[in-house]
Amino acid sequence: MIRKIVTSLKQFRRTYEDQKLGRQLVGTDQHGNLYYQYYDQNGKPTRRMSERTDKMAPFVDPLWEEWIRHLKDKPYTEEERIELEKQQRAYKTKVNEYEQKDAEMMQQFKKSNKTWNANNK
Repeated sequence: MIRKIVTSLKQFRRTYEDQKLGRQLVGTDQHGNLYYQYYDQNGKPTRRMSERTDKMAPFVDPLWEEWIRHLKDKPYTEEERIELEKQQRAYKTKVNEYEQKDAEMMQQFKKSNKTWNANNK
């Protein structure tokens, strides 16, 4: 019961601060960092900021950095983030496969080079 009251008070305080500062909470990342869109007196969006909640987490999530730097108009949705993570995992898997093939080719080259050097001495 007390926990619910404390949570309600925190939400009320955050809503009050958002109205006072002219900002809107746009989203959070997996580290709990908060991302805001600020508005001027006329309601025009002016800047984008992040509020760091976890001191050990990276300051800005790379996906949110695009939004903060105005490279992307809208932040990534959860579905887009999951799809990007799938693509990154697939890319890393391909890179690992190519590195293994490259290492095998280098070993074969070194063996054949030793044989060639031994025959030409």
